[in-house]
Amino acid sequence: MTIDMHVHLADVEALRSAQQAGRAPRASRHLSRALRRTLAACSVSPDGGRVNEQWTHCLADWVNESQLDRAVVLALDAVFDREGHTRPAQTVLHVDNDFVCSVAAQHPEFMFGASIHPYRRDAVGELERLIGKGACLVKWIPSGQHIEPDDPQCMPFYEALAHHGVPLLSHTGVEHTLGSRRSDYNHPRRLIPALQKGVTVIAAHCGTHLFLHEPSHFHAWAALARKYENLYGDSGAFSIVTRIPWLRRILRDEVLRAKLLYGSDFPGIPSPSWCWQLGLKQMRDLSEITNPLERNVRVMKALDVPREAFERVESLLCLTKEDVSSEC
Repeated sequence: MTIDMHVHLADVEALRSAQQAGRAPRASRHLSRALRRTLAACSVSPDGGRVNEQWTHCLADWVNESQLDRAVVLALDAVFDREGHTRPAQTVLHVDNDFVCSVAAQHPEFMFGASIHPYRRDAVGELERLIGKGACLVKWIPSGQHIEPDDPQCMPFYEALAHHGVPLLSHTGVEHTLGSRRSDYNHPRRLIPALQKGVTVIAAHCGTHLFLHEPSHFHAWAALARKYENLYGDSGAFSIVTRIPWLRRILRDEVLRAKLLYGSDFPGIPSPSWCWQLGLKQMRDLSEITNPLERNVRVMKALDVPREAFERVESLLCLTKEDVSSEC
C-alpha cells in the first residue's frame, strides 16, 4: 500500500469562528492566509458555508486521483503547561483530534493521525481513547506545542506508545509555520528517551533545514538512525533546493535509505520549480500537474526515491482497526 503519512488538516470553520470572536492569536491569522491559497486550489471560498466538507472532499479526491492508496491526516493538540493546563494564548494552531477523526471516518482514503500533548493530565487515557477510534500514529511539533521531548514528564507517555505500538511522528529541525523560537526542542537528540523506551520514532524532515543560514540537524539524525533500529525519517517538503542534497545523501547510503518514509507535508509542498536538478523540461511538466499530492509523488520518484519508501509506511503504523470508528 502506498501511503502519504504527513498530511495536515485544519478546521477552517473553527478557525474562522475564533477569528470573528477575537480569540485567534495573530500567528493563526497568518496561517489562515496560507490556508486560503490551499482552499483556492479546491475552488472553495473560506467565507462560504460547509467549508470543511468541501475542502476535505477535495483532498479525498486528490488522494483518489493520485498514485496514493491512503493519506494519514494529522491533528495538532493545543499547548499545555507542565501542570496539565491548556495555554490558549500560546496555542497558535489547534486541530482537534475528534475533528480529524470524524473526517477520517467519512473518507476511506484517510487514516487518522492523532496529536496528544504529553503534559496533559489524561495523556495516556487520551491515547487509549483515540487508539480505539483508529489513531495510527501521534504527531508532535515540539517547538510549536512547547514540548520538551527529553523531559522526564514524557516518559509515561512513551511507555504507553511503546506498549500499544503507536509510532511518534515528531518535527525535527527549525519550524516556521507556528513561529516558535524554541527550535532547540526539535533537535533529534531530544528524542533519545523515546527511542530508548522502544517507541518507533519518525523524525519529520530528517532534521534538515529549510534556509541555508539555519542549523541543520541532519547529521545528528543520521547518527541516531544508524544507532537505533526504531528511528526513521520522512521526506516531508524535501522537493526543495536546500533539502535535495540531504535527500541525495540518504539515497546513497544503504542504511539511511532503508529508514526513509514517504510524507508530503501537505499543504506545505514546494513547487517543482525548486527542483532545478531535474532540468527545465521535467520541472515544467511536473508543474503542470494540478493535483498537489500526485505532483509531489511524481517529483519524489523523479528524484529517485524508491518504491519501498512509499510502501514501508504501512508496516510501521498502528493498524488495530480496519476502519476508523463511525463514533468519532
